[in-house]
Amino acid sequence: MVQIVEELKLKKNLISELKKENAELDAKLKQQQNLYEAVRSDRNLYSKSLIETQDEVAELKRKFKVANHTIFQLKEEIQAKDIALTNESFELSQVTKIKDAAEANKADEEKKRKEAESLANKL
Repeated sequence: MVQIVEELKLKKNLISELKKENAELDAKLKQQQNLYEAVRSDRNLYSKSLIETQDEVAELKRKFKVANHTIFQLKEEIQAKDIALTNESFELSQVTKIKDAAEANKADEEKKRKEAESLANKL
């Protein structure tokens, strides 16, 4: 009978130790669950942030492509205007040479006319 009482005490002690261990493990489980929820919340937040950032990157790439296309068009336009300006400048120089030659010819003719008048007046 004493042996049974001793066994009963040992079993009660074992039960109380196991209950204590069970309580500790429950607390540890709750802590791990809280950590898991925090990590899950962070993951969802970062995932949302990633999607928004990817959308921004896609929008910036689209804007870059449009800007690049616009730059290319403007370069072509500048090149065409530069060629037209060069052509106009060349034509202007040609017309200026013709005008200068005509004015020189006119001056020569005027001089000859005055000489002829002067000679005619002397006669």
